[in-house]
Amino acid sequence: MAQPNWNLRLKDVLGHDTREVSMISPRTGNEYKAEVISELKVVSTGSIEETDDGKYRYPIVDTTKTLEYAIKVENMLDVKFGMVLLFKNVRGGATNRGGWYNADFVEVVNRNAT
Repeated sequence: MAQPNWNLRLKDVLGHDTREVSMISPRTGNEYKAEVISELKVVSTGSIEETDDGKYRYPIVDTTKTLEYAIKVENMLDVKFGMVLLFKNVRGGATNRGGWYNADFVEVVNRNAT
């Protein structure tokens, strides 16, 4: 008999639709399956932080789900408070202090675009 699973999926935690994709670990080279949010549009809450691994952590607010967290990505943008950002292939998981979130890429969204 199976035990109850108390681990939430990314869809349950962030409230956005997800899909499963195959990815390659840059550290090990092994292929694995990850649950990702294909595109996530959020609002920047300020300046970014460079991490020890040469990536950048963007503090954001998801105004549609009333959540505040940070997403780590390889590319650096000059962001300002209130800018709309679009993250591609967002994934994450649980930690002792809440969770971690990574994305493949981030870009600024032009507010005038339809």
